[in-house]
Amino acid sequence: MTKEEFLDGLRKALFSTGSASLIEENIRFYSSYIDDELSKGRSIDDIMEELGDPRLIANSIKVAAGYDDVFTGLNNEAYMNNDRYEEKINTENEEKGNANFKAYNLSGKSLILPIIIILAVVLVVIAVIVAVFSFLAPVLLPIIGVLILVGLIKGILYKR
Repeated sequence: MTKEEFLDGLRKALFSTGSASLIEENIRFYSSYIDDELSKGRSIDDIMEELGDPRLIANSIKVAAGYDDVFTGLNNEAYMNNDRYEEKINTENEEKGNANFKAYNLSGKSLILPIIIILAVVLVVIAVIVAVFSFLAPVLLPIIGVLILVGLIKGILYKR
């Protein structure tokens, strides 16, 4: 793996944080580290072997920064080749630190509130239906009973 491939992998793996400053800070750090190690005479292969997978490093960075979705994009090639990723990062670089984009995730914690809201709406609808039925039941049940009885009587009379 080359230095550019490593840094690009790290950048893409950190994209889900939505923090351009976090991404750029870590890209600068690892770029500087690789350059320093190269200047000491180490080979790029040795340095890359020491560092390992940039996605795992990104997950460690996310955990340390308090992000929930640490495994977003780990084995997702569509994510790694996402054109939106390049467009957002380029926009961020042009605006220099003004993080005005959001990277949405669907981790477990982000789904709790919508699920609670949906359940509450369903319960309210059921409660309204039960209330309406219980209000109308004393009137509707005798009417339904009479209609059934009339239908049975007509059926018996017409069969003779």
